[in-house]
Amino acid sequence: MKWFRKVFFLVIVLLTLTACGYRFSGGGELPGGVERVSVGIFENSSAETGVEGIISNDIIYEFTRNGKAFTYQHEAGSAVLSGRVLSVTTRSISRQSIHNAQEQRVTVTISLRMTDSKGAVIWQAPRISENEEYAVAEDKGTTEQNKRAAIVKLSRRLGEKVYYQMTDNF
Repeated sequence: MKWFRKVFFLVIVLLTLTACGYRFSGGGELPGGVERVSVGIFENSSAETGVEGIISNDIIYEFTRNGKAFTYQHEAGSAVLSGRVLSVTTRSISRQSIHNAQEQRVTVTISLRMTDSKGAVIWQAPRISENEEYAVAEDKGTTEQNKRAAIVKLSRRLGEKVYYQMTDNF
């Protein structure tokens, strides 16, 4: 009789978990029935050098981390995700004095487009932004290192945001 109660309890728990239909956003399929995606290095329209490679790599990482088929070279039947870094802007958010910033915020804005093998647009996002704060030091080199670290951090979040917007099936 004890084994019956255990089995019954287990069945009830499994039915409860599977019956609600809850799932995380972004857990769906790629748009347009795409099976494989090729992500190239983005174009850079900003004055910040190297930011396009950082963002491209973080988007590639999100595809591979989430188990979506990713290819480094454009193959027949695969889609191409291309993008452009539109801007990298900084703005002071706190000051020590009228002439000295204490903390700044860097904002990166990108645009994306996914096309099929014939060049037809499957999905696009004209403007996606993310920002991160960083400390301003007395040494300009240290401030630039802090800014670069902030870009790396916001790029990871940007990669997640892109992936989840792309696979959101609501």
